[in-house]
Amino acid sequence: MTVTEIRFRKRNGKSDDQILLEELHRLHKDLDNAYNSFELLSDSDLVEATIYEIEALKARYRHLLCLAKQKNIRSESRDIYGC
Repeated sequence: MTVTEIRFRKRNGKSDDQILLEELHRLHKDLDNAYNSFELLSDSDLVEATIYEIEALKARYRHLLCLAKQKNIRSESRDIYGC
C-alpha cells in the first residue's frame, strides 16, 4: 500500500480486501442515512451540519472506491461501483 492509502488491520482473519469491501458497504449505508436525515431537517444549523457530513462521507467513499479499483476488487454480492 502507498502512503496515501488507508492501512487496514486484519480483523477476525479477514483480508484487507474484505475489510475494504465492508467499509465501502458501510459508507454507502451511512450516505443513505445522511441523505434521508437531510430530507427531514428544517433547522438551518442541522441542515448545514448534515451537508458537511454528506460531503465527508462522499470523499471517504471516493477514496476507498479508488483503492478498490486500483486493487481490482470485485464484490460478488453487491455492485460497489454502481453506487
